[in-house]
Amino acid sequence: MRSVLLMLMLSITYTQSLSSCPASCVVCSEDAVICYKLSNILEAPETTKAMMLTDGSIVSVDRHFLSDMSSMTVLSLSHNAITTITHDAFQNLTVLHTLLLDHNHLSSQALGRDTFSWLPRLEILKLGNNALGEVNGSWFHAAGALRTLQLEGNRLSRLDATTFASADLQGLETLDLSDNLITYLGRDSFRGLLGLRSLDLSRNQLQSAPPEVFSYLSRMSSLNLELNWWNCTCELRKLASFLTSYMEAPDKVLFNGRRMVCVSADNPAVKTVLELTEANCVPTNQNITVQVEARNAISSQRYTRDLALAAAFCFAGGVGLTLAVVYIVYCKLGMNKSLKVWRDRTGAEEDENGRTAPTQTVTQWDLSRENEALPMAQMGLETKLIIPNSHLQPWDRERAMFDLRIGKDGGHFTCPHCGPAVSGSATEQGVGDGHLGAPLHMLRQGGGQPNKMESLAMTDESDERKRHVPQQI
Repeated sequence: MRSVLLMLMLSITYTQSLSSCPASCVVCSEDAVICYKLSNILEAPETTKAMMLTDGSIVSVDRHFLSDMSSMTVLSLSHNAITTITHDAFQNLTVLHTLLLDHNHLSSQALGRDTFSWLPRLEILKLGNNALGEVNGSWFHAAGALRTLQLEGNRLSRLDATTFASADLQGLETLDLSDNLITYLGRDSFRGLLGLRSLDLSRNQLQSAPPEVFSYLSRMSSLNLELNWWNCTCELRKLASFLTSYMEAPDKVLFNGRRMVCVSADNPAVKTVLELTEANCVPTNQNITVQVEARNAISSQRYTRDLALAAAFCFAGGVGLTLAVVYIVYCKLGMNKSLKVWRDRTGAEEDENGRTAPTQTVTQWDLSRENEALPMAQMGLETKLIIPNSHLQPWDRERAMFDLRIGKDGGHFTCPHCGPAVSGSATEQGVGDGHLGAPLHMLRQGGGQPNKMESLAMTDESDERKRHVPQQI
């Protein structure tokens, strides 16, 4: 622009009055025309190199007014009311390198594929502050020389992979998209703008932006993202990390990074996008909630599978628990039964021991020197056995100790002090008067009890011998 103004100032020096130059024109010469508040495009000489018609009421641009200006390099129609541009309006401006159409009423339908295709040397194009609702890449299919494109102050709402897909803007260095209504920014929005050095997205309505949209712009040295509607959640943490790294590079500039204010944030302590970190993107008491929300984003098939697995595990656990309880009860009943059997067996053994205890005691026989009565009972009857002492020898006393009373049945004998009755047939054993050899022989053959009686007999015999020793002396 400085070169344009310098050229205009130089042309003023050589100003030549033209009879057709309106009174509102500041400059009217063979090289330059500068006028204000015109309603139509002024006819100028073929040698005109710069024309500036601003702050007027021009509504349309067509070939009729510009067909003879093949030498024009600068054309400014800013601050007018232009709504229409014919497809061949700039057909003869083959050397034009600056075109200013900002602050008009141009819509997206007013521009077509051929509008700028006649301008192979166009380097600067200003379309800011119009009524453009979208950008069509076909407008720039022949704009390989374009270096600056200004689209600020329009009604653009989204940028995606199709925005500049068909454009030939590999040489574009400056792109101004500020003061629009952009709410969405796709990761491939600037895929074809590999030579971009300056990008301005300030004063839009962006709540988030993928860092990939900027990462492949390796030549970009200036970025402006201030005054958007940033929603500072954990989703924006990657962008914050990218911008922090971007600012650390020596040849990178992030304009007004501190003015990237958070309009909303899960953590009230976070005020700007650059403050977002993994630790503070949400408050401490909301970390679990964020994890649950992330896990809720699963497919219905996976949810059904997880539910089926949970039901199967619950069923298996219930069956296992039931079997464990049944086993414990079974073992408890078995232990109680074993304890009862053991107690019954112990009680029976105690009763058996109580019945057999008298048989294990050594029977004591009390024999007097003269006559000794041995009480015995059988069948409720009691009899006395008189054993004379005068005519018995010590060896006969042993037999007399086992003298038994014969019962009424005539065939059994009873020892009342020996525990269980030891019985037998007196006639069958050959027992006669005063002879107890057969019964004694039977008792000795019976086992443990006769042995005790035999020991008692030997004891009594020893005592008898002791009593007879003094009589022999």
